[in-house]
Order: sequence, then C-alpha cells, then structure tokens
Amino acid sequence: MSKLTFVRWNKYGGPGEKMFKKGAVGAGLVRGFSVMLAVFFMLGFVVAVTSQPVYNFSTAILVTFLAAAMLGAIKAGAVAGIRGWQHGGMTGVIFGMLLALMGFALGLPIFDPVLITAAMGALGIIGGIIGVNLPRSKRRLLRRNAFM
Repeated sequence: MSKLTFVRWNKYGGPGEKMFKKGAVGAGLVRGFSVMLAVFFMLGFVVAVTSQPVYNFSTAILVTFLAAAMLGAIKAGAVAGIRGWQHGGMTGVIFGMLLALMGFALGLPIFDPVLITAAMGALGIIGGIIGVNLPRSKRRLLRRNAFM
C-alpha cells in the first residue's frame, strides 16, 4: 500500500505543468462513450439474434453506464498522470450530466439524475486514482515530458 499515489505534491508552474488537463478529461469521456456504445451494440445483437418475446435490460444498462464512467475515469487519470481523483471525478460528473441531458432530450425515463451523476462522480474518483497508479501511465508520462 506504500507505493500507491493518491496525491502527488509538486510546485505549480513547473515546465509543462497545468492545474487541470482538459485533454485528459476529453480522453476519458471518449473512452467512456466508446465502451458504452460497444456494449449497446452487443445488446442490440443479442436482441436481433435471439427470439425471446420480452427483454428487460434496465439493470444491464445501469451497470453499463457506471462501468463506462469508471473506465473513462481510469483513462483520464492515466492520461493526466497527476491528481487522478480530480480528473477522474470530473470525467464521471460530466459523463453523468451528459447522460441525464440526453435522457431528458430524448424523453426517456431517468431514475434519479442527481443520484446517478453523484454515483458516477464517486466511481470517477476511484477510477482516476486507479488510472494514475497504472505502471504504464507513469512511464508514458515520464517519456512524454522528457521531449518537452
């Protein structure tokens, strides 16, 4: 447990250092929506191939939303390399708000948008911490900063 990094303290204003990396959150959102879209295509394939009369995917869709938010936050933390909780949490909250807005725009029944957004934010914080602590992300960050 001594090798995990929850917060890395360093001086702001160093070479290439930014307080918040928008590109990391964008990469996390792209990863989250890509995972969600892939799972929905698989669910659509199941509906097209099988001949069951009734499908109830509400639990599967909720789990897909939460897993996609967490995987997107892992990507955001890995790309950012620092403050994974901040980048992952922001990715989760933005992901939840976008899903709630899309649901309202399409007229879909949404269980509780505030609760879902808060859950995605909490999973995003956990995912961001995991993403920062991935060994490959640290090497990639060090190699990228060596050329700048």
